[in-house]
Amino acid sequence: MPDTRTPPTGNNIIEARRIRLAPRSGSAMLEVDLEVLPGQLHLIYSDDPDSSRAISDVLLGLCDAAQGEVRLHGRAWAGIPPRDAYRLRSSIGRVASKGNWMDTRPVMENILLPLRHHTVLPDELLHKMACDFAQRFGLPGLPTLLPGQCPEPDLQRAACVRAFMGRPELVILEHPLEFADAGLLPPLVDAIQQVRRRQGSVIWFTRRRAVLEDHGIPADHRYRIAGRQLLELETSA
Repeated sequence: MPDTRTPPTGNNIIEARRIRLAPRSGSAMLEVDLEVLPGQLHLIYSDDPDSSRAISDVLLGLCDAAQGEVRLHGRAWAGIPPRDAYRLRSSIGRVASKGNWMDTRPVMENILLPLRHHTVLPDELLHKMACDFAQRFGLPGLPTLLPGQCPEPDLQRAACVRAFMGRPELVILEHPLEFADAGLLPPLVDAIQQVRRRQGSVIWFTRRRAVLEDHGIPADHRYRIAGRQLLELETSA
């Protein structure tokens, strides 16, 4: 698989310096030190989805760290007015490790509603874009079932469609291959590379060691959560 990385330029997208946070599972306090530059992929091995979700929530400013602060483009989330924070999050895609679906709306509506809210593009165009993404991720089209009726592998693919729609500048992936077969990996890496080519960034949590150790996945930084710390394993040249 060709390495299409481009050198990062400009300011950090996300910076989390020596923050401490507590996963909801009640496990030990985690220490996280992370600097994400434009165009980078950060791959994190985490065997605890609760820890992955806790880190993501803090990075997105959805909850406060017990210690330290997270900055988006140099601005601390704590100092960003709620309306501005909401707008900034509209440019961030996320595959959540659990749920994050409106159970009373079809999966198709779950995918389209954020775009309808944050863009002025015609509904026909949004639907076509979403269908194109769905096919790229191995779906025959946009799922019309309710989330609770949708098979887990299809729901996982639909979550990827939603995360990458709308040209996000940052995508956070919490265990996107948890239920999917190996066929999801190539389109997922391709979507990641497209984000990076336009100087967006991706943070990818996985509990598959094969993914962490796959050097066909051109990550700039690889980490593992060991005990109470996020430890970097290597820096790709």
